[in-house]
Formats: sequence, structure tokens, C-alpha cells
Amino acid sequence: MGETKPTTIDLVETFNYLVGLRVQTMQSLRGFKVITGLTPEGERTLIIWRDLAEKSNEELDTFFRKQDYNPRDMEFDLIYVNGDNNLENLRRPDETWKVRLIEEEFLRRMFDTQGM
Repeated sequence: MGETKPTTIDLVETFNYLVGLRVQTMQSLRGFKVITGLTPEGERTLIIWRDLAEKSNEELDTFFRKQDYNPRDMEFDLIYVNGDNNLENLRRPDETWKVRLIEEEFLRRMFDTQGM
């Protein structure tokens, strides 16, 4: 009892589970793992994972712009991205999506026991 052993986990799948995401699409595009889906609250969600050693904020910004994730017919309510980023700065005045750090949300949902 109390013994630990190394275990491989799938962070993407674990995060999707923690936020209760009903996955609609999951794809790898130009070095980014991109997931779309709905939260239990009905929020249209985009999740972008990247290897921080390989993909800079500039590359993330370029990828985000090229994907054109915010056309009027498919606007997201919530965007999660791992690592510090400046995607909020790309939001146009007519858009309302929010960006959250995957790491912060992961820790909050895994270890916040307030109200339980």
C-alpha cells in the first residue's frame, strides 16, 4: 500500500474526460492535436494541444489564423490551449470566445476539492 509505479496516461483523453467533453472531432494538423466538442453546459469547445518545445506562440497564432476557427456559423464559446499563449489578442470585437490554459483547468478539476 502506498507504493507508486510509473504509468503511461493519455493526457488528451484524460482532459476531455475531466471537462466532460462530448468529442465531435479529433485530428492532428501540422503538429497540433485539435479537438472540438460540447461541454455538459452546451459550450462549443475547441482544444489545441502542442509540443511546447516544438511549437512557439507565433506558430500557434499562425496555425489558429490559418484554420479560421471563428467563422460565424461555427464560433466557439471556449478555447483551451496548453502553454502560455496570446490567442486572446487575436479575438475580433464581434467574437466572444474565451481562452483558458489547459494546465490550470487540469489542476483545478483534478485537485480542487472545495464544495465536494
